[in-house]
Amino acid sequence: MGDVRRKGSARMARTRSSNTQLRMLLTEAAWTASALARAVNAAGAEIGINLSYDRTSVAHWLSGTRPRRPVPQLVGEVLSRRLNRTVTATTAGFPGDENSLGTSQAGPSRSDDSVAHLAELTGVDAHPLQRAPLHRTPYATASRGIREWRDPGDLAGGRAGSPSGGRVGQPEIDTLRLAVRGFTTGLDRHGGGYARTALCAYLADDVVPWLRSPASERVHGELLTESARLVFLLARKYGDCALHGIAQLYFEAALGLANEAGDHTTWAVVHRGISCQALVLDHRRAALVHGEQARLALPSAAPMSVRSFVMAQLAVAQAAMGNKRTALAAMAEAERAAETDGSDMSPFGGYPIAALKYQQSQMLHRLGDLNGAVAALDASDRHRPSDDRRGCALTRGARTSLLLTQGHVEEASGSWRGFLNAKSGLRSAQVSRVDSELRRLFHPYRAQPAVRLILAEVRTELRNP
Repeated sequence: MGDVRRKGSARMARTRSSNTQLRMLLTEAAWTASALARAVNAAGAEIGINLSYDRTSVAHWLSGTRPRRPVPQLVGEVLSRRLNRTVTATTAGFPGDENSLGTSQAGPSRSDDSVAHLAELTGVDAHPLQRAPLHRTPYATASRGIREWRDPGDLAGGRAGSPSGGRVGQPEIDTLRLAVRGFTTGLDRHGGGYARTALCAYLADDVVPWLRSPASERVHGELLTESARLVFLLARKYGDCALHGIAQLYFEAALGLANEAGDHTTWAVVHRGISCQALVLDHRRAALVHGEQARLALPSAAPMSVRSFVMAQLAVAQAAMGNKRTALAAMAEAERAAETDGSDMSPFGGYPIAALKYQQSQMLHRLGDLNGAVAALDASDRHRPSDDRRGCALTRGARTSLLLTQGHVEEASGSWRGFLNAKSGLRSAQVSRVDSELRRLFHPYRAQPAVRLILAEVRTELRNP
C-alpha cells in the first residue's frame, strides 16, 4: 500500500484566491475542518494511501492551496457521501482536476460497449507510467449510480468495429475457463497481490482481442461470461490489496460484460462481490443494497451453490444493519441451498462449506452471538483445505480476535499462532490488517508467558523478514 503523508502546506501548489466553494460545501455539510480532514484520511485508507491531514490542512485548502491528486477527488467523494449528491473535485473548488480519461474520479468513462470499456481500463492499468493515478481512484459509495440490468440487445456489441485476429471458438473458451480456475486458486493460496499485474496484462493483450474477433453468437456469449469472471477476480485481487477504488472500477466492468453476455448468474455473483467490498469498508447500507441486487438477479436456473453464495453474504449485510430476523432467514436459505449441491471451489459453480461457515460466523458476530460465531469459525477451519491459505488466515484471525474479546487469552494465543503460520508469505492487505490488529489487541496481555513468547517471535520475524 502507498504511504503518502501530507500535512499543512507541504507539497501543495498555491492558487490565486480562497476556495469559497469548499467553504460553502462545508457549511452545507455541517462539518468542521477537522471532520473533513478525518473523512479524507479515511477515504485515503480505502485506496491504500496513508494520509495525515488535520484542520490546519483544510484551512490551507480554504485559503487557496491545492492538494495533489487524488486528494481533490477524495474531498469530492467524502462530501458526496455526506450530502447524498454528487460533488466533484471541480465543484469542491479544485478546477483542473478532471481526469484525462473523462471523469473527475480518475477512472475511465462507463461505456455501453463493455469490451471497449474493458480495453480502456486495462490499457491504462497495464501501462507502467499510467497506472499510478488509476490505482488512486477514490472508492465511490456503492449505493450511488447502481448499474441496472439492460436488455443485451440494447447494448453496443463487444464485436463492434473492425475485428482483429482470426475466428475464435471453443479453444479460447476453454483457455479462459482454465484461467478462471488458475487465478482463483492463486488468490486463495497467495493473496490478492499475487499475479495481479499478470492478470491485467492477460486481459489487455489476449482477452480483449478475442472478444473483438469474429465468432459465433454462442462462442462470443461464452467468451463474455468467462471474461466477466476473470475481471471479477481481478477486482477481488485489488480489493484484497486495499485498492478499493480501482477494484470498484473492475467490478463495474464485470457487470457490463455479464450484462452483454445475458448472464444473470454472473451478474448476481458480481453484485455479491460489491456487497462484500462495501461491508469491508463499513458502508453497511451500500452492502445491503448490493446484496439485495444479487438476490433479485439470481435466475431460477442458477446453481444452488451460487444461491448459497449470494444468500450468505446477504445474511451478513442484513445483520450489519441490525436486521436479525431477515439475516437468520437468509442464512437458513443459504444453508439449505448448500446442502443441495456444490463441490466445485469456484464461486461460479460451487460454494465450499468452509466459506459458508465463515459467513455464518460473521453474521452471528454482528448479531452479538460470540459463542456461536466462534463455533462457526471452528467448523470453517476444520473444513478449509490446506491450500486455501488466505481463507485459513482470515478464519483463524477472526477466531483469535473473538476469543480474546471473551477473555480466553490462552486459547487465543494458540489460535494466534495458527494465524501466524497461515499468513506466512501471503500478499494480502486484508490479512496484514488483521495481523496488525491482533498485535494491538494482544499488547495489554504481553506479560503473560504465552503472549510474551509469540510477541518475541513476531518481533524477530519483523527484524528478519
